[in-house]
Amino acid sequence: MKQRKAILYVRVSTDEQAEKGNSLAHQEDMLRKYCAINNIEIVGFYKEDFSAKTFERPEFNKILAFLRKNKGAAELLLFLKWDRFSRNAPEAYSMISQLYKLGIEPQGIEQPLNMEIPEQKFLLALYLTAPEVENDRRALNITAGMRKAMKDGRYMGSAPYGYKHGRNDANKPCIIPSAKEQAFVQLAFEMMATGNYHIEELRHILNKKGMPLSRTRFWCLLRNLVYISKIFVPAYKQEPEMIVKGTHEPIIADALFYEVQDVLEGRKRNLPVSPFCQKEELPLRGFLTCSKCGKTLTGSASKGRSARYYYYHCKGSCKERIKAEEANEKFYDLLRSVSRNKKVFTSYALIMKDSNKKDGQDKTAELQQVKKELETYQKRLDNAQTLMLDGQLDTAEYRKIKSKLEPEIDRIVAKVSTLSSNSTNEKDMIEFGFHFLNNIDEVFTEADLDKKRYFLGSTFPEKLVYKDGTYRTTSDDNVLILLANTGKGLGEKKEGRRDLFRLPSRKVEPAGVEPASKHAPDMLSTCVFLN
Repeated sequence: MKQRKAILYVRVSTDEQAEKGNSLAHQEDMLRKYCAINNIEIVGFYKEDFSAKTFERPEFNKILAFLRKNKGAAELLLFLKWDRFSRNAPEAYSMISQLYKLGIEPQGIEQPLNMEIPEQKFLLALYLTAPEVENDRRALNITAGMRKAMKDGRYMGSAPYGYKHGRNDANKPCIIPSAKEQAFVQLAFEMMATGNYHIEELRHILNKKGMPLSRTRFWCLLRNLVYISKIFVPAYKQEPEMIVKGTHEPIIADALFYEVQDVLEGRKRNLPVSPFCQKEELPLRGFLTCSKCGKTLTGSASKGRSARYYYYHCKGSCKERIKAEEANEKFYDLLRSVSRNKKVFTSYALIMKDSNKKDGQDKTAELQQVKKELETYQKRLDNAQTLMLDGQLDTAEYRKIKSKLEPEIDRIVAKVSTLSSNSTNEKDMIEFGFHFLNNIDEVFTEADLDKKRYFLGSTFPEKLVYKDGTYRTTSDDNVLILLANTGKGLGEKKEGRRDLFRLPSRKVEPAGVEPASKHAPDMLSTCVFLN
């Protein structure tokens, strides 16, 4: 009798390997004994740790490549059972057809079939369908279990950045804050809440500080409800999506989280962001506008015989080109001119104190308006619950309405809490702000590149124009420019008296539902109030 040749194939998924331990070794041992007893020559052996839901498996693809390249090298593909071959009946039938075309007969040694007997196809269907049914049932059980855990407030999956896996007081698995990562998450939310950073710019800044997140992960971080101890449960079949209270410890306060959402969704003014500057010699790159064509100036270095010389220049056809050293020094002169206006600052501080009294009245009115909005949403939720209890509203529809209203209620509650707080000492803020202006040239000079960009972006959102040794802005009412020019006749009246306080209002948005930021990370952030 002619000796037949076979390729041996053993497979186990990662989960099965964990459950059965030496499953691969057991399969190999059984197949080799079968070949020895039945006088079958082994011409290939492949073992795989991969799911059988599809045939996109590394080792199985190697088998197909070998068979196509070496036709007639084998007659049998042996495995222990048909669930080792596949757990997807439609794909299994297609693969069996391909193997037969290559002259290979697939065979499970513990579930042998004679495909020349038509009735054996019933057994083949059973062997292939049973594993698929088992997989489907397991998937349903896992999904149901995960949704139950999520509804109970447990976070499922890998711990998000800022957390690590641990156990709670009841010794149940949960996520707990990770000290180092938690600090980065808090810093990210605090800086984003100021409204002075583009999300990608902020990510670059934090990357340099040691927060290794990609663009997508960072975007998801700022949107993730898990940081305020809430779990998002997605819709499934007839069940609507919902948000439930989590069992883990929050990292971010609700008010701060929703303030960041306002920034991301445009409900809070976000200052324009200029291109990134990565050179200490070019701190103004991206904040200068071409005096000829109006385009934003970039910057670069030219290599000389003994040194590199930096320039701000336009990419347009106008060929605008400014020595960076000259432009930088003139900007420092502008800041020094600002810091000399001590009398102006003293008088302006008095004006701001009077203005703050009016702002306090506006804040009270805004608080009442937000409370009315909160009351409206709560009444809607109560009415929906009453209709559901009276049988006039389906339970599924009630859950759908609830899932839409609750996030809005949480957001408004956070705003009410912020508006109700009186923790900000306005007197200290004013004193500190004018102390900053008195020393603005020194602060800017000593700041690192990121802080300089923060200062420029918040103080000159309309950008600067440099021409003939002087600076101006594209609008005529920038406070710093006006302060720097106070000694040059600002507000000069006919009778010769100087009106030092003809400084136009920057039209700062009232606190309202968008409270003034309390999250600026350092001294430079105090310049924001000027705009």
